[in-house]
Amino acid sequence: MKKNTLITLVGLFCLFFMSSCKKQVDALTSDTPTFDAAAAKTAIEERSKIFVDAINSKDSVGLANCYTADAKFMQPNDKSIEGRANIKKIFGQWMKGGMPQMSITVHEVWGCEDMVAAENSWNFINQSGKTVDAGKSLEIYKMEDGVWKLHRDCYNSDMPVAK
Repeated sequence: MKKNTLITLVGLFCLFFMSSCKKQVDALTSDTPTFDAAAAKTAIEERSKIFVDAINSKDSVGLANCYTADAKFMQPNDKSIEGRANIKKIFGQWMKGGMPQMSITVHEVWGCEDMVAAENSWNFINQSGKTVDAGKSLEIYKMEDGVWKLHRDCYNSDMPVAK
């Protein structure tokens, strides 16, 4: 009797294991669309252009609209700025103080259908064409109302600390 019970348990285990493997194979071969990283990179490049255009035209409202409602702007040497209204306020102050022209290059984008991360480099150039600051950033974009928007924005400079 014990031998039959053991054989039955082993048989049930094998059926369970094979069924589990079949579900994993089905999930890998389903017709569900996969994430298109190239399309996401193109979309993030377009969103970065809107962001840069807003900075360069000193449009703090347009710039703030590049962020999600619950975004965080994480600048170096200071606390995070939370929320679109506060991000608008800090950029508005910077713009009134005079901001050089900005450029951004998107290097890499990875993620999924509703959230992506982007690795960028950025550059600020003054009126005489001299680079006054340059660095890199990691940004997390979140799909909000059908549009990729900045959800977390963290950057730092490649320039030496001013003495």
